[in-house]
Amino acid sequence: MGAENNIWKRSDSALVVVDYTSLDELKKYREAIRNVGINVNNCSLLAVVPTKKERLIMNQQSLAVFISEKDINLLGQLKNPEAQNILKQKFSLLIMIGDKPKRLSKVLMQLNVDTSIGLNCTINEQDVNLKTEVATPSHLINFAKQTLEKII
Repeated sequence: MGAENNIWKRSDSALVVVDYTSLDELKKYREAIRNVGINVNNCSLLAVVPTKKERLIMNQQSLAVFISEKDINLLGQLKNPEAQNILKQKFSLLIMIGDKPKRLSKVLMQLNVDTSIGLNCTINEQDVNLKTEVATPSHLINFAKQTLEKII
């Protein structure tokens, strides 16, 4: 019974939030997501960039939706239509890799998700907070999967 009732098996959609470093790394995240059995059509990749200007440049890429802390006004409202569309959806899993800017973390913690997972985060607002030394996309996603398969 336990193996079929773990968090990973119950998850059918995911939002993975990463810091943008390169297009190659985003491709590796997409591949890692595909390799662990999450349907990429039910998974969104949200890449955090430092500035709104960089986000506007990166929006031409279809690998991910890009967001900047500068997209959030003083009242905590998101002014990024692409990110708004993603963040309106319901996800089984929110996988946040690394710490995010405070205003952005606040917005992410208000999402409609069943389980939130933090990987290598120092804030403890997630349901599950995991630490690992290896930071490659495939290791991080596999580590989350393996750990969630053990949690009922």
